Amino acid sequence: MSNLPLVSFKIYVKDLSIDEIIGFRAYTEDEQRKVAEMLHNAQDKAKFYKAVKYSQPILFKLNGVNIDVFNDVAKLRVPCGYTIIVKNINDEILNYIELNREETIYVKAKPIVKHGYKGRKYIEAEELEFIIATVDTDTAKELLNEYKAYELLAYGFGYKPCNESYGLLIPRLLPIFKPQNIPLHVISYTPPNTGKSTFASLLERVWSAYYYTETPSLPQLVGDGRFNSYGVAYHYRTIVFDEFDKIGSLERQRLEELWRVLQTGMEQGLWKRGVSSKADISYKNFVSLLFFGNVTDEDILNYTSQSTSVNHKDKLEYLIREKYRLSSKQFIDRIVYAEYLIKAPSTDEILNVQDGEVVYLDPKVTRGVLKIIDEKCFDDFKKAESDKAGRKTRQLNAFYTVLYHLGLEIELDTLHELYNGNVTFSELYNEGEKYETTDESETGEAADVSDIEYVEWDMREVI
Repeated sequence: MSNLPLVSFKIYVKDLSIDEIIGFRAYTEDEQRKVAEMLHNAQDKAKFYKAVKYSQPILFKLNGVNIDVFNDVAKLRVPCGYTIIVKNINDEILNYIELNREETIYVKAKPIVKHGYKGRKYIEAEELEFIIATVDTDTAKELLNEYKAYELLAYGFGYKPCNESYGLLIPRLLPIFKPQNIPLHVISYTPPNTGKSTFASLLERVWSAYYYTETPSLPQLVGDGRFNSYGVAYHYRTIVFDEFDKIGSLERQRLEELWRVLQTGMEQGLWKRGVSSKADISYKNFVSLLFFGNVTDEDILNYTSQSTSVNHKDKLEYLIREKYRLSSKQFIDRIVYAEYLIKAPSTDEILNVQDGEVVYLDPKVTRGVLKIIDEKCFDDFKKAESDKAGRKTRQLNAFYTVLYHLGLEIELDTLHELYNGNVTFSELYNEGEKYETTDESETGEAADVSDIEYVEWDMREVI
């Protein structure tokens, strides 16, 4: 078998996350400190002030862009709340702004104070660079001849290639892909320490995905017409909502408005807020949603235990209806797969640890695998059911298509059981009898230590 290009690293900077280290290939102490400094310059207001004062570089993810057509400038939002101006927009800059809907792009610049009309001050981006993640589809294609896609993606997210990790990983992979523009929405409630947050953070670095650590406001999610500003639902293909179990803490009016917007977006791909104010905004984007929740909260456990059903969709529908007083039936109908797991393997059990460090597939190869599978899902749409019409048939066919191209061949009866909430992937893999893999590759064996090729990079593209 071909060597897998795997990497491991030591964390030298305590407040630099694993996904940031992997995303920027910062594997030495010096590289990590440089990346951390630039990121923090964009995240912290005090550090941003110092960056402006001493002309130090900032580094941040390109999330929102406002274009002033009349003055030929673009306004980029910095995480700490400030806006930096890019003058004289050229085709290259426009290309990066357009690519931001499909790719993860970072901005590196030096913020400089300038004086404008009538002495008004603004911050201009000098020494501007756009950093786009590299994608290695050539290596990915070679490896897909020998490994299943879900095996390679397990390595990509730092998991052992084993049944325990597959049971947790596959549901999380579903919302990445959109066969024939049909989004796959997933809701997953599991115990803490099962890798939900780490998965979401890593996903942001390898895919067009956005990770919410708390419930967003409507301007953040959808946008604000007053500033011609489109939100996250416009710019990304996948959105992850972590700690979805905390949604009930929102003020009631805000919660109900958000709930209406979410359900319309999930069903029609239509993201819309306001009907009679200057903040009105509306657009279409079939973005897939992944909802994560924790099951250890005693209140949640009490509510779900009151449900007489063992069906996972029924339990979560009951929880949302009774605890949060929301229209749960319509929401669950839009969900292609749901799981409520009281017990699940912890990250300590499923992480691919060797010599005390977690080992990951080279991120550019992981991106290559995702891109190839995404294209296959769109071009080679598989139909588990063809004699019916409606939401369920579309969802089932899209569900089946993704599973097939990930390397799984699910029997139609099992597909229905998964879709209806009667069984979970964790249960399938633990039982080991209700699924079989496709024969697209010659072997499904996991790589041993001799297959590992350690790769080193430099930071020239960032630093």
